[in-house]
Amino acid sequence: MSSVEAAEKEAAAARELMASANARLERLSATPVAISSEPPPEPVYMPLSGSRPNGGNGGGGRAAADAMEEGGDSGKVKEKKELADPFADGFNAYVKRSINELLFTSQLNWLLLCTPLAFFAKATGGSDVWIFTYSLLAIAPFAERLSFVTEQLALHTSEVFGGLLNATFGNVTELIVSLFAMKEGLYRIVQVSLLGSILSNLLLVLGTAFLVGGIKHPEQRYSKTGQTVSFSVLLLATMCMALPMVLDVTHEALEEGSGLLVSRITSCLMLVVYCLYLVFQLHTHTHIFDPPDDDDDDDDEEEEEEVILGVSGSVFWLAVITVFIAILSEYMVDAIRGAAESLHVPDLFLGTIIIPIVGNAAEHAAAIIFAAKNKMELSLGIAVGSAVQIALFVLPLCIVIAWAIDAPLSMDMHPFETVVQLITILIVGVIIQTGESHWLAGVVLMMTYVMISVGFFYHTDDRYIVAAP
Repeated sequence: MSSVEAAEKEAAAARELMASANARLERLSATPVAISSEPPPEPVYMPLSGSRPNGGNGGGGRAAADAMEEGGDSGKVKEKKELADPFADGFNAYVKRSINELLFTSQLNWLLLCTPLAFFAKATGGSDVWIFTYSLLAIAPFAERLSFVTEQLALHTSEVFGGLLNATFGNVTELIVSLFAMKEGLYRIVQVSLLGSILSNLLLVLGTAFLVGGIKHPEQRYSKTGQTVSFSVLLLATMCMALPMVLDVTHEALEEGSGLLVSRITSCLMLVVYCLYLVFQLHTHTHIFDPPDDDDDDDDEEEEEEVILGVSGSVFWLAVITVFIAILSEYMVDAIRGAAESLHVPDLFLGTIIIPIVGNAAEHAAAIIFAAKNKMELSLGIAVGSAVQIALFVLPLCIVIAWAIDAPLSMDMHPFETVVQLITILIVGVIIQTGESHWLAGVVLMMTYVMISVGFFYHTDDRYIVAAP
């Protein structure tokens, strides 16, 4: 019996040695997988996952790893590498693809036909109504294409600088129109056109987005924190605009012209706040404003990030489009008073309601499309974000530029405009701070805009100088 027991012990010991050897062999064979943060299920993926930590921003390793995570299709990796170089298929193919993307992919591009009509009406001394109409309609597609070119240029920069480019060029059309109006001495047109852009984005664009999105989706949710930040800076901008008006109306200014000086000082402070807001949004607290990830929309996101123009092409088309916007803006501003007299409507109504509606047509369409897709973070980013840019950047910048050329442009929006903006900010703030949207909220915002439009149609400004002598 003792010999049998000894044999069994030796057999057990041999089995343990074999198990230990097998386990060690398995660990040695699995060593390459250990360098990956997330071991892939199959050895064929080891090289791609291993290159991910050193991929960098926009590097080939990261593109390959991201493509593998989305589906593990090596063909997708190859496609992304080819799209990284817009000239890969030759210069002729690049030109053809660029022209097709710029001229034939947007539904607004048919309005480009108004450009030669505006030039012809201006050259032949046509009616101010037609010059104003053609120029205004032609600006809309150029503004939308300017946004596309800016996004293409941002693809070749860092995330922070790309966000800064989008923020800077997002409202360049309003800035150009304001500069030409300032050149003609139409200081009140500058004020009300920028105010109209704020009202249009917050009431008409956002309201339509809520309505369309609410019809397709009973309730749509978004982050309350990011919208609270936007609401706070908009309220700050409204306070800065109200200070000169209160000083003028109450006759409690220290000396004549104090309201203008207050406008200039607060404009500089608002520009500082805007820079800090960009740092907050694009660097320190990006997670607050980022839309939630949606795996179902990966294909759409890849299509949006496709490289079409490249750096040189983006810079070239930025210059070309900006020149066309500048020429058409000058035509429109020169004809605005004549058009107002011919149409028997106040020029302030054209500046506050008509110009912003057409100028924001591209943003209007984009916000509706995102809302219909239940992407309310993106829709709010377009509508509210554009209003923040105008209030904190475009308007103060115009005040500072006017200060540099000794032009009397101030933030004194006068009682009617100031009250309208304050009520608008409060209504929008109450609605967006709930974190949920529905179609009735859209109806409220849109009806508010209609009521304000009626008020501006009968709004006169006889007490103030509309244009400089």
